[in-house]
Amino acid sequence: MRNSWDEREDEEGPDRPWKPRSTLDSFHHAFEGLYHVFKTQASMRIQSVFVVLVLIAAWGFGVDHIELLHLLLPMIMVLVAEVVNTAIEGLIDVQVDGYDERARIIKDVAAAAVLISAIYAVLAGVLIFAHNESFLAFCRFPPEFPSRPHLGPLQIVLIGMLLLAVIIVWIKRATGWRSFLTGGVVSGHTALGFMIAGSIALVTQSPAVSALALALALLLAQSRLQADIHKLSEVALGALLGTLLALMLFAWPVAS
Repeated sequence: MRNSWDEREDEEGPDRPWKPRSTLDSFHHAFEGLYHVFKTQASMRIQSVFVVLVLIAAWGFGVDHIELLHLLLPMIMVLVAEVVNTAIEGLIDVQVDGYDERARIIKDVAAAAVLISAIYAVLAGVLIFAHNESFLAFCRFPPEFPSRPHLGPLQIVLIGMLLLAVIIVWIKRATGWRSFLTGGVVSGHTALGFMIAGSIALVTQSPAVSALALALALLLAQSRLQADIHKLSEVALGALLGTLLALMLFAWPVAS
């Protein structure tokens, strides 16, 4: 069975001429590495879900900025430790054939880094939420629900970008596509462009500004076609996904 290392070798084999990497290429490979970890490691996906839930709880219970930083630091440490652990495991698997006691110890030590980070994250979360008045009121009987915090347009767009990234990753993983930034059954760049354009149109309610935002989104979609990265159907699906997400983020809350 071929693995991801074999596929990377096909693309960047020894017969392919070497060329220096640009900054954009470095970001591209970094995102591809992150996508590989999400695609292959169930623990990374579970940890990411917990991070999102904790952030939603922090927003809902009104955690201040300093406490939010104390929450973010250990959670990011967990994710970074998981990425490093995956890299170490992959390196050992390439170098070692069969069972090796030393390789097992190295993998266990790398996994211990994830465990220590997770313990730190749990302790930080317990200490912060245990002193949060809104959370304590919610835990009483009967519970007192906190008032819903107000989100500005920029915050909503950032949430939409996060949701879009999750949707694109899920679609590409479900369809077996290996790359996060290029190709796939849905154009993520086009979806992002149309989500931002739709958000601008719904927030500003200005025909001129909306037309300009739409023109920029169309130019972005056209660039994906011109570069032969996506087909017309994939670009159209991306435009539809981005537009629907913008409507979900802005039109429905306003209508309600």
